[in-house]
Amino acid sequence: MNTSFKRRLFVSLFALLLGGSFLHAAPAPVDPIPAAKLKESMLLPGVSLSQGISEITGVAISPLMGVSVMGAWTYYKTEPSLRHRLPWYCHPGVWGTGLALLSLCFLKDFLGTAAPPLVKKPLDFLELFENKLSAIVASVGFVPLVAVAMAHFNPEQPQAMTELAGSGLAVVPGASIIDFGVHTPWISIPVALVAFAVVWLSSHAINVLIALSPFGIVDSGLKLLKLGLMALVAGATFIHPYAGAAVSLVLILIGLVFAGWSFRLTLFGTLMGRDFLLNKRAAAADLAGGVKGFLARRTEGVPVRTLVRLKQDTSGRPVLSYNPWLILPERRIPLAEEDHVICKGLLHPSLYHRPASAPASLRHTLILLPRYRRLEEQIARQFGCQEVVDGALLRGFKAMRQWLVDMLSSGRKLVEMRPG
Repeated sequence: MNTSFKRRLFVSLFALLLGGSFLHAAPAPVDPIPAAKLKESMLLPGVSLSQGISEITGVAISPLMGVSVMGAWTYYKTEPSLRHRLPWYCHPGVWGTGLALLSLCFLKDFLGTAAPPLVKKPLDFLELFENKLSAIVASVGFVPLVAVAMAHFNPEQPQAMTELAGSGLAVVPGASIIDFGVHTPWISIPVALVAFAVVWLSSHAINVLIALSPFGIVDSGLKLLKLGLMALVAGATFIHPYAGAAVSLVLILIGLVFAGWSFRLTLFGTLMGRDFLLNKRAAAADLAGGVKGFLARRTEGVPVRTLVRLKQDTSGRPVLSYNPWLILPERRIPLAEEDHVICKGLLHPSLYHRPASAPASLRHTLILLPRYRRLEEQIARQFGCQEVVDGALLRGFKAMRQWLVDMLSSGRKLVEMRPG
């Protein structure tokens, strides 16, 4: 009995020790981080962060092209068995539609050089609104995904930071702050959206200039400028991710500097293009609330192309009112005590004034929206303008039309006078 009990005890202890050894052997061994990789990951931000900055900047320059190309590239370099896990913009239906629209835009630009401006410009304004729509889609469905992906770069950094601190290596000043900001989505996503917005505003201003320019060679030059910026970001990223990030940061800084100018030009192109494409017409009753337009030159320190409203103050004098950045409290600009003239335009009317020092000349004051065409006489009476004149382009158009009428009528008279 004693021997049997000892035998069972020995078997139980052996099984317990064997199970314990298996339990201790279960975790997979962790490979140590190579010293070179450890040093690089801590002395500089991660490569994934650099690539994310470049992607956001490239897409901001041309949202439709950037999202479509990124989607197609990611789709084809991913294993077929994993493609169903890719983001929405990597679906062939999405980037295929985007590339088809880009082909139509290229065809429009290629064939539009031989077309008159009155045929090509409506298509340019349509492309202007396409750029706005694709920017909204990219800012909602692309930029946050990239920002979240950037937040997961270098997962071994906490351990790397501890080992580097113990080794005495110098770390970039502020690296912990950068690490905290990048790894915090409620910080990284807003920062990414702001960077996208400022670059897109500057890029979209180029689209506005293309839509407003009456010269085909200027349109082509501005298109090449946008393509050159995208090629610069892509080429620098191809050379090294840090080079792409450096170029992108320079473009973001330039976008911040010109944000106000780009915003005013974008608003100008949006409202002018909307009235032009939709053929909006204001009624005489709409003039009671004022007339909307944009400053044609810097006035009382207010920048050019600021959205203003021409209306009357309590004493009946015409003034210009505006809201800085559209949301700040209203401010007013008094009009000069000089003769004012309404000028009819082929696309939109304008307000001019005659300087007292040079009564024979006219100075441009206000660009009115196209919706006020055919209401020039009513506007002149309401705001006390001395006269209504035709603009230079409208005078040239009328002169050409009159020449054609005279030539056709002269030919008809010759036919009627021919005997038999």
